[in-house]
Amino acid sequence: MAHYVECNAPTGRSLYPLARNATEAFAGARESLARFIGVADVDGVVFTSGTTMGINLVAFAWARANMSPGDVVVSTMAEHHANLVPWQILAEEKGIRLELVRLNPNSTLDLSHLEEILERGGVKLVCVGHVSNVTATLNPIDRIVEMAKRFGAKVLLDGAQSAGHMPIDVTKLGVDFFALSGHKMLGPMGTGILYVSPDRFDEMGVMFGGGDMINRVTPERAWFKPMPTRLEAGTQNVAGAVALAAAANWLESFPGGLRGVEEHVRMLGDYAWDRLVRIPSIKLLGPGPGSDSAMSLVSFTFDHKGASNRHRVRDMDLAVRLGERGICVRSGVFCAQPLVDHFYGLEGATRASFHVYNTLDDVDRLVDAIANRR
Repeated sequence: MAHYVECNAPTGRSLYPLARNATEAFAGARESLARFIGVADVDGVVFTSGTTMGINLVAFAWARANMSPGDVVVSTMAEHHANLVPWQILAEEKGIRLELVRLNPNSTLDLSHLEEILERGGVKLVCVGHVSNVTATLNPIDRIVEMAKRFGAKVLLDGAQSAGHMPIDVTKLGVDFFALSGHKMLGPMGTGILYVSPDRFDEMGVMFGGGDMINRVTPERAWFKPMPTRLEAGTQNVAGAVALAAAANWLESFPGGLRGVEEHVRMLGDYAWDRLVRIPSIKLLGPGPGSDSAMSLVSFTFDHKGASNRHRVRDMDLAVRLGERGICVRSGVFCAQPLVDHFYGLEGATRASFHVYNTLDDVDRLVDAIANRR
């Protein structure tokens, strides 16, 4: 509310006090979010509407300008559609090849398959999720980055499920691009950032054309501003950016900081898995507790071939019943159909996600409601 009273104006265009306040607030938000992900150069922080837009910016402002027909983009069978569909579109339009890394039986990435793809040559970009939005699998990003760099490939990390749940330092991770969404880290929906490594600045094209991202326009052509403004065409969601930075600041102030957040969430996930796995006919998805999982969510289903008829229930029906008891879960394929449908052979599942506002009592309510669903 204070922002709308004191700073409700477009940024970088006007000199009256309200506009100056807005410009300063927007710049301050960029600085806060740069610190949140371990970045020194704020010019690498681009405001977006979320992870989906961030990944599309990489596809159409970087890959489109730096990849040629026959070049390879690598994604995985576990990706959210946002880290798969843009590459399918680009493959069809530009003639690049898209290859997907297989999964091990426990849903972790088959890194030997990734190395096989890299050894065949032509890979320009490896796109991978930090944490799966279906299985909570925590991918070994340090090993993936080392492998990709060894073969001259760049790395895009989808941080939608990790940012706000654990400490993030993209500089130490060594990735070229990192995208996150505000609504996954207690910020407002329709907000997010894309990190672009300074090494990629000179390679960035543009995706959207319009106001504020240009230096000069003639009737024939335009000259674009440097990063990050070249990727922020038009009027920005200033209030959203400020609110997203406030969420990041609040998470940093949590007892123990982001490490404290990670420990709290993992404790809930471990406890939920331990209780859920005891329910007859349940199928849990993912590697489960341990170093291969962030345990920030648990996905499960009773609608699978191994479930007895008396225990079998559709995920949509289960989600509705839980919702009627004030327990909010999601059902479906979670925008990850290759994983849920093709890998697991399921029509869908049910997902319970955890954050700092959840308690062990919340988990008990969830499990008790599922166990007594009849």
